[in-house]
Amino acid sequence: MESNDTLEIIRSQFASKDKMSIDYYVNNILEEFLENMQYSVRDINKINHNYKSHDCIIDNTIIIRFYVQQGVKKAINELVRELNSGKGYEWAILIHEKGVWLLNRDIYCGDESFTDDKIALAISFESNKDNKYFKYLSYDNLIGKYKNARFFADITEYKNKNFNSTNQSSWSAYSTALKRFFDFYAENKGNYSGMQYSDITFSNFEEYVKESSNINSETTAKNQFFYIKGFMISRTGPDGEFARGSDELLSRCKDILRSKNDDIVEIDPEQITELIAALSKDRNGTRNITLFLMLLGLGIERRKLCSMKWNEDISKNMKYLKINNNCYIVIPKVIVKYLKELRMEEPEDAIYVFGNCTTGCMIPLKEGSINGMLDRITKTIKNKKGINMITPAVLRRWLFLYLLDNGYRLQDVMCMMNISVENLGSYINDKKLKTYSDICTWDTHPMDKFFADVQI
Repeated sequence: MESNDTLEIIRSQFASKDKMSIDYYVNNILEEFLENMQYSVRDINKINHNYKSHDCIIDNTIIIRFYVQQGVKKAINELVRELNSGKGYEWAILIHEKGVWLLNRDIYCGDESFTDDKIALAISFESNKDNKYFKYLSYDNLIGKYKNARFFADITEYKNKNFNSTNQSSWSAYSTALKRFFDFYAENKGNYSGMQYSDITFSNFEEYVKESSNINSETTAKNQFFYIKGFMISRTGPDGEFARGSDELLSRCKDILRSKNDDIVEIDPEQITELIAALSKDRNGTRNITLFLMLLGLGIERRKLCSMKWNEDISKNMKYLKINNNCYIVIPKVIVKYLKELRMEEPEDAIYVFGNCTTGCMIPLKEGSINGMLDRITKTIKNKKGINMITPAVLRRWLFLYLLDNGYRLQDVMCMMNISVENLGSYINDKKLKTYSDICTWDTHPMDKFFADVQI
């Protein structure tokens, strides 16, 4: 069984129970986890703490804990105390109704580091963002032959040493980039066990860039290199493999980055029909279809989709969308249809159009949930080189060019999609822009009218 299937079993078991007993947890979650994550033949000691919590000790090195009723923060703090107790635990796993957390004893904690500074991985049931990293909770990835979970512990330690209250807002971008790169390395190049960071080469990163579906432009490639470079230099010193500029990366990846940025696929109605059919099978099918169509048909940014409110941004008849304080634009008819269906499905007092379903749409959906929905349908629309084209950025660029191709004015398209003049180059280059010009067909010059009133 795939590790993500195990995660889904845990998620669904918690979703089916208002309050889970220890016996139910052991029989339906813990045993499944131990079997599927290669723990079943190990030295296992199970301890029931007065039916309030349950510990499962693996080889006296890993502690897996479940609480019948305990908040996440307090549960994590108690597990940190266990790691620091001198009992020999190296790793701790919290299995909770809100998600699964992995903690490591040896992560350095600075005085100004984040509160949860021994957390190597946090996999929330409210988002699919880090689901693919659940595999690193297996026995082999913790203390067995691979030990690849150490990559994620080292990432947290890097955060603790280099990020504090003044720069913590930028950590999310670093964290995402580092996790994706080391996941690629562990899957394709080598394991943490027996490795030194000096063994990771610039060529490994180059290959990652070329194979990644998330790096679609030179700007993104440079940013990713900047994030990885900082971490690698902290591990190998200023003279290591990554002590070089991003221009070398761009030169070596020039062809693939150009094709990703310039080769726009044709998205046709048949493909969209196929995608909608696939999305309709989701648990939140109507919501996901509506969300995807708004990305495709209106080019709305993810953050605005997540914060969109019924009473503030959508007209009562569902036909108009507010794009700024004084302007509403008409919504495509097919999206109006799905908006009406979505409104009927959501609670009457729902605040957010794309809200978190478990809260009755009273809090907004996380951006990571949109990415997770798109990840499930990436195989359908690709360019000629097989590069994934279902990302919010590519959908917006496709819509931008589609509207220009169909004769709509540049300024109107920019206003509808909230594209600034400074960011226009991300959607079209000078050469392409000039193809939309009709100046060669002018019979008279537009300044003739002005000069007619000039006394010459």
